[in-house]
Amino acid sequence: MAPNLPGDLLIFLALGFNAVAGVAYLLLARGRQSFDNLARSAYHLFTIMTGLAVTYLFFLFFSHNYAIKYVYEYSERAQSSFYILSAFWGGQEGTYLLWLFFNALFGYVIIKRGGLYRNYGMAVLSLVNLFFLAILVKLSPFALLPAPAPDGLGLNPLLRDPWMVVHPPVIFIGYAMAAIPFAFAMAALIRNDFSSWLRRSFPWVVITMLMLAAGNILGGFWAYKTLGWGGFWAWDPVENSSFIPWVMSLALVHGLIIERRSGALRRVNLMLASFVFLLVVYGTFLTRSGVLADFSVHSFTDLGINNLLIAFMLVSLVLTVVMVALRWRSVPTAPLHYNYFGREFTLFAGLVVLSIFGLIVLFWTSLPLLTKAVGAEPRAADVATYNQFAIPFVILMAFLLTVSPMVQFVEYQVPNLWRKLAAVLAGAIVLALGVFFLALHTTIEFAVLLAAVLAGITVYLFKPDLVRQLIPALVVFVLTIVVSLLVGVRDYLFLLFFATALMAATSNIISLLGYLPNRWKLMGGQLTHFGFGIMVVGILASSAFTTSDKLIIPKGESREGYGLSVAYNGMANDFRHPNNELLLQVAHGRDTTQARPQLYYSERMQGTMRKPYIRRTPLMDYYMAPEQIKEGDEGSGITLVKGESQKIGNFELTFRDYDMGSHGDTSQTSRFRVGAKIDVVANGISSSIEPAIEQEIDKDGKATNIASPAMISSGGKTYFAELIRVLADQKAVVLNIPGLTDVATPETLVLDISRKPLINFVWGGAILTLIGSIITFIRRREESVVEPASD
Repeated sequence: MAPNLPGDLLIFLALGFNAVAGVAYLLLARGRQSFDNLARSAYHLFTIMTGLAVTYLFFLFFSHNYAIKYVYEYSERAQSSFYILSAFWGGQEGTYLLWLFFNALFGYVIIKRGGLYRNYGMAVLSLVNLFFLAILVKLSPFALLPAPAPDGLGLNPLLRDPWMVVHPPVIFIGYAMAAIPFAFAMAALIRNDFSSWLRRSFPWVVITMLMLAAGNILGGFWAYKTLGWGGFWAWDPVENSSFIPWVMSLALVHGLIIERRSGALRRVNLMLASFVFLLVVYGTFLTRSGVLADFSVHSFTDLGINNLLIAFMLVSLVLTVVMVALRWRSVPTAPLHYNYFGREFTLFAGLVVLSIFGLIVLFWTSLPLLTKAVGAEPRAADVATYNQFAIPFVILMAFLLTVSPMVQFVEYQVPNLWRKLAAVLAGAIVLALGVFFLALHTTIEFAVLLAAVLAGITVYLFKPDLVRQLIPALVVFVLTIVVSLLVGVRDYLFLLFFATALMAATSNIISLLGYLPNRWKLMGGQLTHFGFGIMVVGILASSAFTTSDKLIIPKGESREGYGLSVAYNGMANDFRHPNNELLLQVAHGRDTTQARPQLYYSERMQGTMRKPYIRRTPLMDYYMAPEQIKEGDEGSGITLVKGESQKIGNFELTFRDYDMGSHGDTSQTSRFRVGAKIDVVANGISSSIEPAIEQEIDKDGKATNIASPAMISSGGKTYFAELIRVLADQKAVVLNIPGLTDVATPETLVLDISRKPLINFVWGGAILTLIGSIITFIRRREESVVEPASD
């Protein structure tokens, strides 16, 4: 593709200024103070060039400049200005430019808040930016088409949704923010000075976690309300590419809290801060290299930048490994106190569980690449595989979250330690024998039951005062089990899942209330944990206990499903009309709603697009997803050639001539009528009828046929003759007479309706989790403001 001079010039200028800034900051870090002004000025100019490139690309989109290949591929003149925003990040080129722009802006976090890590941190960030600029040189969003096009192809219809205007930028803010703790970690390792790395990085780890969480939640909500398959998470590799860094950033937050309290886990935290960023880069390679093209509905195709992505990964990995290896012994750290009933241990256990969980998801996500690397046929893990290990992990997390708010950062000596350990071991043996006789069939069931019972025995024997604090949560645990059994839940893991999640939510809401109203800045963790407990209850309930039914609804009729009466009244437009809506009337008792799900054929995607209608109630959603429209059959009817007679039933019909009606044009519509003059003989009695078709065409070119049937009678029976086709080239007409000719079948909608219990718990719990993360960020940000003078 030919270059576009203004846009590509901005990219090359940004590349040059970024290189100058990186070298200048590196020299500055080595003690060359004379390079301070050059480093700052070059970085300012790099940011300006990047901002101008973003602005210029927006200008090209909004001015409909279809000489630009990227603009041509992701927009069209009929596209609203709102969705032109989405077009900017509709393809790889725009997303890399957006990501680079966020990198440039967040560099000022290091400049303003980096302290003694500023110079090395900026050198590292400039190295990161170098790869994005190299990608944009290779894959320019400003490349020209061989010849300008009159209009563009338009944005993928699935991306024409308000949530897709918000979701991608939020994700890329999280990705860009992950580079900040990475830069701080590398700077601390290079300087061999860790005196304030935690305070410098902690707020930005939290904001990274927050933005990745928000991006995943927004993406899930978009999938639920747009794609029509009824779910919000499918363990797709592209989904996992942002999910895994989020899980690891959660683990890092727990590690940083421990380090802040006791100085322990500093090495682990430095590696985790780097690992989160490496996972972002690796996820980018997986989803944009084309290696997952056969396994992910979201994956990008290979656009010739794989070598750059691989180099990006290797340089980041080598830098991390080398610096950690060189400084491993010199990193000051304190021993971790394995006090099983202290806050430090529950935080450490949370870090371990989250890390293992993230690594397992990473393994299954990478399976297509791993199987291909060993010469086997590439394959991917299915949803059941992910769920099989995810449920036990969530149960373990819920146990930890239940105890966490009730324990403190204090030393605790256990009296009669060995005697109590022997009691726990005896309990384990008894449990194992019990399980053997109960014949639980899977290793997972046994492991989870063993962990749950042993945890209870251990708490009771080692710290009996904790039992009293846990009574409300334990009451909720028991009640949840009882209620779940009463409503028909029989799966052992599902029972534990519901009970432990609500137990964790209860424990944390009780703790949270103790911080109100004056100490609200301290309740971020408890609110996040409470939201998590509520959210996972909604995830399991809405996924495992969804029920569905298929309604076959002829046009003009209604069918019942889950207490709802759904009537199908046709389509608002033609099936090939963009965003064609189905006209549904949904009634529940006296409450009637006009529903407008979408079903249409997209020329852009060469396939059928579906968008559901969701009827929301506090405790469940009714999810209505159209599957297909079966075209009606007018029946074979009877063909009458002009001047010839045919007998059907007691009637002899003779087609005499056409009656061509006059046009009836208005400012809004155009009308045309054609009738068939037919002589009828029945039981020796002659008569004439004139069934007709009237076609009305509106100002948008949509045609509507209106039939005007004619009545015929014989032997006390009445029939209606409908003109269904005009065969002008054969000088003939086709009549349909219900009751005499083949029965016509109406247009029919196939509608999948499902009931999703507690789905609002997912969204409500997610919102509470995000609010808790925001409160945590505010607290950690304030703690990082006051720094030692040496900084």
